[in-house]
Amino acid sequence: MGKLLALWVIFLSLTVFGCNPSRGDNKSNVPNPVQLSESNTLKAFENELIRIVERVSPSVVTVFVVKEAQMFNPFPGFPFFGPEPFIRRETAIGSGVIVKYDKSKKVAYILTNAHVVEDAVRVNVKISKEIYKKAEIVGMDKKTDVAVLKIDASDIPDIENRIAKLGDSDKLRVGQLVIAIGNPLGLERTVTVGVVSALRRSLGVTQYENFIQTDAAINPGNSGGPLVNTDGEVVGINTAIIANAQGLGFAIPINLAKWVMDQIIERGKVTRGWIGVVIQDVTPEIAEAIGVREGVIVAQVVPGSPADNAGLRVGDVIVEYNGEKLEDARDLQFKIMKTKPGTKVKLKVIRQGKEEVITITVGEMPEREVSRRSPSPDNIGLILRDLRPDEKRDLGVEYGILVERVIPNSIADFAGLRPGDIILEVQNKPVRSTKEFFQIVEEAKKGQKSRILLLVRRGNFNTFISLPLR
Repeated sequence: MGKLLALWVIFLSLTVFGCNPSRGDNKSNVPNPVQLSESNTLKAFENELIRIVERVSPSVVTVFVVKEAQMFNPFPGFPFFGPEPFIRRETAIGSGVIVKYDKSKKVAYILTNAHVVEDAVRVNVKISKEIYKKAEIVGMDKKTDVAVLKIDASDIPDIENRIAKLGDSDKLRVGQLVIAIGNPLGLERTVTVGVVSALRRSLGVTQYENFIQTDAAINPGNSGGPLVNTDGEVVGINTAIIANAQGLGFAIPINLAKWVMDQIIERGKVTRGWIGVVIQDVTPEIAEAIGVREGVIVAQVVPGSPADNAGLRVGDVIVEYNGEKLEDARDLQFKIMKTKPGTKVKLKVIRQGKEEVITITVGEMPEREVSRRSPSPDNIGLILRDLRPDEKRDLGVEYGILVERVIPNSIADFAGLRPGDIILEVQNKPVRSTKEFFQIVEEAKKGQKSRILLLVRRGNFNTFISLPLR
């Protein structure tokens, strides 16, 4: 597969440098060798491109999403603006790529964007013309715009052949040939070809950004689809475009997406290192003022944070992280993020013109920084979320899950559940996560139960609610 790039270069050389078979005095009908070479190169390039697309396309899926959002009447008392509040339902379409298969559990995992499935009450994926599957949101991370879906793959006969091969996005170079596959504007498995036009781009759409920029056409609906190299490996997850711009598409590096995905699958959330600082690049203007032309300057230190406890100060310039020189503030941000909480790291800083080494024990980014929301199984009609540690403390509960939204006219609505309720127990079993809730509900359904008993904290009081399962 890797020879595609060489074929592309040869083809461009033949085209650009004008190998013109009509030149010269040869009037015979014998084909010019250069003409044959040009034709053969073009055909080889075409065949190689087709092979790559045929290899990767089976792993690309269409993601269908039903979203519901609670809206509020901006003009209370005027009925022609609609009820107050009201639920707006909308549908959305995106792309995804199958990247992992757990043979023991017979489930397949799909990478897509968090913005594709955010606020979803139902997610379905189309694997092929014949195969549609209901998908469960394993978790999402809005800070990187990565989401992981899970489907039952027990009846997909060729599932192991549909697993995409993941590449190494750290090896990407500007000018490298890439292929985008997805569903732009709902047109399934559309293929576009281009090059990596820039790396490490920041757009201000997520907190952790390190985008691959490409001129391979990316349009609405491409989000979540793969960006593929000439070896047929996924090197990015297509995620963003700039309105009214042509030839500018952006993808999340696959190394970052995989790091997020592995944590979501293993823990149900993303754990990041954190030291509690606000940092920025040392610009030429700052360098002139402080006399330091490298590193990252500390603009703020969070009181009580690991950085504060270690003695890091505002105005310190961090030039090395554990012996590695820093390219810019984003470089330091990602290094801290990927450091396991509890790890001791050494920062070389310049403080008032003198070098110092500060040892910091990296902490864990506060739980409130992570977004994780899950629709309840089937058509119960609940949007649930795990409780954060600070919420448990404020509410005075040791466990439970939060009801963020109740869909009007749903089973949960008729049963009497309300937004803000804390589900403490199901069938007299403590519930510590949405995952546990789903498991208990599924067990009850398999046991042919028509109802389950919920213990709910509402305000300062507990109440029991009997929830029908159908």
